[in-house]
Amino acid sequence: MKNLPTINCDIFKKAEACFDPANVLGEDWNGTALDILDHPQIPSEDKIWAVCAKGALPESVQRLMAVAFVRETPLHDGRNVVDISTGERTVKALEVAELHALGKATDGELDAARGAARYSAWDASSAAAWDAAWAAARAAARDAAVVAAWDAAWGADSAGAAAGDAAGDTSEAAAWDAQVEIARRVILSGPR
Repeated sequence: MKNLPTINCDIFKKAEACFDPANVLGEDWNGTALDILDHPQIPSEDKIWAVCAKGALPESVQRLMAVAFVRETPLHDGRNVVDISTGERTVKALEVAELHALGKATDGELDAARGAARYSAWDASSAAAWDAAWAAARAAARDAAVVAAWDAAWGADSAGAAAGDAAGDTSEAAAWDAQVEIARRVILSGPR
């Protein structure tokens, strides 16, 4: 993606980071989301939080990241988050969210697909699986910025706890690391 927004520590302070980013980056730091993803001293969990902060990336790129997180974030059992979705409406909602990010679906189409996917999940008595998918896709659900990014993708409320809680620290770290690579790829390719 060309012309990434330049960001600084103020963006993270406004997003109410739980730590002072200037301690790692320096008070006068300026960079891009890719600089954050490539920073060797920032843990993967914090990298994802940072690139999902409002203003760190265009909303369409954050939406594409959220879709990619659902499709590609690995679970502890070898599946990806999307594999625990329970129906075609969920998969369709992902497709519509991606199309919306690319400017090929309307807000109304996104809302309708999201509503259908939620209804399908509840109707199929699979609310737990649906919540797990949402939580795993945003493995950083505890952080407000990631919730904001997810909401940008879905226009929905947050759900569940982090996916790694059930899978253990090792698989959670692997999921964070995978999301860093997913985010990097999405940012570099940007909206098509």
